[in-house]
This record gives sequence, C-alpha cells and structure tokens, in this order.
Amino acid sequence: MHKILFIVAAIAVLYGCDTRKQPQVVDTDLIAVVHTARCDTNEMSRWIAPYKTTLDRVMDVPIGYAPQTLQIGLPESSLGAMVTTAMGYYATTHKQHYDCIVTNIGGIRDSLAQGEITVGSIFRISPFNNRLVVLTISGSELRELCRIIAAQGGQVTSGIAMTIANGSAENVKINKLPIDTLRNYKILTNDYLSFGNDYLYPLAKYTSIYAFEATLREVI
Repeated sequence: MHKILFIVAAIAVLYGCDTRKQPQVVDTDLIAVVHTARCDTNEMSRWIAPYKTTLDRVMDVPIGYAPQTLQIGLPESSLGAMVTTAMGYYATTHKQHYDCIVTNIGGIRDSLAQGEITVGSIFRISPFNNRLVVLTISGSELRELCRIIAAQGGQVTSGIAMTIANGSAENVKINKLPIDTLRNYKILTNDYLSFGNDYLYPLAKYTSIYAFEATLREVI
C-alpha cells in the first residue's frame, strides 16, 4: 500500500514540475455555416468566380424532367426505387445476372425535386465515384446481410422482401423465395460496400466480383 502511494506521489510531483504551457480557453463563439450564404466581396470568392462560372455551365445543363418529387428514406422510398431500377436496368443491358440489389442510403445525399432535372441534380443525389459491382456471396452471408439491414431499419434494396419487427428480419425472401443457405447469390451493389462499409460486413466476404466501368451517378 505504501509503495502504491509512493508511486502516485512521484507521478504527481513529475507532472507538477512540467514547465510546458498548457492551452487555455480564452473565448468561444458559434459561427453558423450555411451552404446558401454568399460572400461576394471577399478575395476567395473573386478567385473562385471564374471556376464557378465554368462549373455552373456544366451543372446547369437540363437532362430531364421529374413529374413529382422523389424522396429518399427508410425502409422504402420513391427515390430509392428509382435508383435500384436504374442499377438493375444497367446490369441487365450489360448482360450481368443478379439476384437482388443493395446500395447504401448514405450514398444517396439528396432527394430529387419536381421539375427540371440538371446534371447538378444528379451530382447532389450521388456525389461519389462509386462503381457498380456484382458480388457473389453465400446464402448464409446473405441471410446475415438481411439481419444487419433489418437492425439498421433498412437500406436501399430491390429483390429483397422482409418484415422488420423490433430490428429483426422476419420472413425474408429473395425474389419471393426463402434464402437457400446451400447456394450462392449475386448481389448488385457498389464497390464502396464491397469492402463491408456501413456495417454491411457480409458483402466483403464475396467469392467473386464483377466490376462495371460506370459509377452509380452515371447510371442514375
């Protein structure tokens, strides 16, 4: 007991002799950063202006029209359905079979407003350069994937039907059939999730992968 007290006292003395200055909080202030705020008079804005003008010419190009607003949300949403439909169409036209589609809601960053669709609209929805991939995983891993998706309250999926009750997956079916743990399944997803990101670890346990050249944004 005396030995422990001696060690504690020695440490206290050593720290007490430390002559290095410690940072002190002098003042604090909360500055709200609003992405719509403008500051046209500062030097940085003037420096960026030519680049922004060039970028706006590209981003403002109209490419379509949305008859209604498509929202993103869980466990299902209109924009999520549109994204998975686009993914499935692209894979099919490139002759790649898949059993179901999984992409992460975190990769879809904005809803699609009713009205004119521009290049910038698509960049706001999908700002990342994640490529589409088809992963082959076991039925056991697919069942575990569905368990995780249910615990998360859902993800953006197609071809997967389940009842989520208290964070658990019940009555899980792939294309209206129960999961067969003795066979493999092909999952159409993005390469970000192929590393098991967003806690979707089973996707990283694939036995084969086919990578498309196109990114999710290009497909949308």
